[in-house]
Amino acid sequence: MGKASRSKRRRAAVRSAKRSRNNNWWYGLIALVVILGVVMIVVTNMSTPDPTGPYVLDQVNSNNPHNRDTHWHAALGVYDCDKWMSDGSGDGVWNWPAATPEGSPARAGNTNVYAGLHSHDDGIIHMEPQVNEEAGRHATVGKYFEFGGWHLSSTGFDFLGTKRQNGDKCGNGTGTLQWATAKFNGDVNKPQQFTQGKGNPGDFKLHNDDIVIIGFLPPGKSITSIGNPPSLKRLPDAANNEAAPGQSANTPTTMPAVNPTPTTAAKGATTPTTGATSPTTKP
Repeated sequence: MGKASRSKRRRAAVRSAKRSRNNNWWYGLIALVVILGVVMIVVTNMSTPDPTGPYVLDQVNSNNPHNRDTHWHAALGVYDCDKWMSDGSGDGVWNWPAATPEGSPARAGNTNVYAGLHSHDDGIIHMEPQVNEEAGRHATVGKYFEFGGWHLSSTGFDFLGTKRQNGDKCGNGTGTLQWATAKFNGDVNKPQQFTQGKGNPGDFKLHNDDIVIIGFLPPGKSITSIGNPPSLKRLPDAANNEAAPGQSANTPTTMPAVNPTPTTAAKGATTPTTGATSPTTKP
C-alpha cells in the first residue's frame, strides 16, 4: 500500500510538472503575440498619414488637395519674468540653431536630418513636414522644442540658454510656468483672445495661424495679461511670402527629404537633387 501510494504521488507530480511546462509555453506564446501586436500598432500609427495637417507634400500627385496644407505657420513667444526672450537677433525672435550640410534647418540632435518644424529668425514656427513623424498630430510645440535642442514641460523650460523651473526666483518672488494659446484674428495691432492652457504646453497640437505664448511668471502675474508676442507681427508675412505649396515667392531654402545626389547644372558646377524645396520666410 505504501509503495503504491508513493508511486501514485510520483506519477501525479510528473503530470503536474508537464502541465506546468505546457502552461508556461502557452502563456509565453500569448505574451509574444500581444507584444508583436502592440509593436505593429505603434509602427502603423507612426507610418500612416495623419487625418489632420500639416501634411507631407505629395511630390508625385501635384493635384493632391492636401498639398495646400503642407506649409503652416504659428507665432510663438517665450516670456521670462519681465521680458520676451530673444537670442539678441531681434525683439522676441531667435535664429534656428542648426543647419544641414546643404544649409536647410536641421534637427539639433542630428544635423544631417531636416527639421520639419523650425524658424527663420522670426519667432514663427514653420511647419513643413517631410516625414509622418513631424506631420499631423506629431506637429506639436514639444516637437518644435525637441528639434531646436531645447526642452519644455509643464513645470519649466530650457530655451536659448536659459533654464527655468517652478520655484526659481522671478522678480520679488518665485515663478511658475504658464502658457496660453489663441487663433490669429487677422490684425497684428489688436489684442488676441488668449485662453490659458493646462498641463504640458509641449503636447499642444499646432494648427495654421495659432499663437502660443509660454511664460515663466512671478506671483500675481497672469499669462493672459502679457499681451501679444513680438513674433505676431511677422505671422502674415510668413504666409503671404508663399507662391505655392513647397515653393517660395522670395529666396528658397533647399530642404532635402532624402540624401542629395549631385547632378550637373552647368559646366564646372553641380546642384543637389532633393525631395522638396521650401521657402525662407524672413520678412
